Amino acid sequence: MDRSRAQILIALCLAALALAGNTLRATEPRAADDLQLAVIATPDAGAFSEEPLDREFLETLHARDVLYRTFTGADGEPVWLFLAYFDRQKEGSQVHSPRHCYPGSGWNIESEPRWPSPWGDAPVASLVVNDGSERRLVLYWYQMHARTESDVLPLKLEMARRAILREPQDVVFASISTPTGPDVSATMARLSGFAGSVHAEINRLYQER
Repeated sequence: MDRSRAQILIALCLAALALAGNTLRATEPRAADDLQLAVIATPDAGAFSEEPLDREFLETLHARDVLYRTFTGADGEPVWLFLAYFDRQKEGSQVHSPRHCYPGSGWNIESEPRWPSPWGDAPVASLVVNDGSERRLVLYWYQMHARTESDVLPLKLEMARRAILREPQDVVFASISTPTGPDVSATMARLSGFAGSVHAEINRLYQER
């Protein structure tokens, strides 16, 4: 092959690569269907009330769907359930860690214990936080179809894998919190069954979608 033909071939290959790269960047994974968080059920969790959320907060969050409820258990302690569904990961609409959100809202993080997850997967993450007048235990996780993560880093890696394969990148951020005293383990025991039922319900919504 002479030099001119080689140069033409290289130029054609570079043009093809550039075209493929532009196509890849222009084609984002499709948005997934809604999960309809409002129909989630939590058997034996007690009475609950739907809580309003600040409009500015919702505009900052950029989630497709949000659920925020206050449950009152038999012991009279409130339990707050917050779910945010993101149908895709894009600029301005991505899940974040509560490790950053709570300090930004005036809460101090005392500790970050891990607990055996009620659904038998990897340990579930939690925060023990206080704002000077109240102390809470906060459980949280990120739930996708057929997969649950407790940390943002493995979640982002999974999102990157799905993006490369042009698979949906939808995820539910789940958070359950309640007041806690010195015995945080006892508080976790109180939340465990509730967290398990919430996880099972999110799985059901994914499967029935």
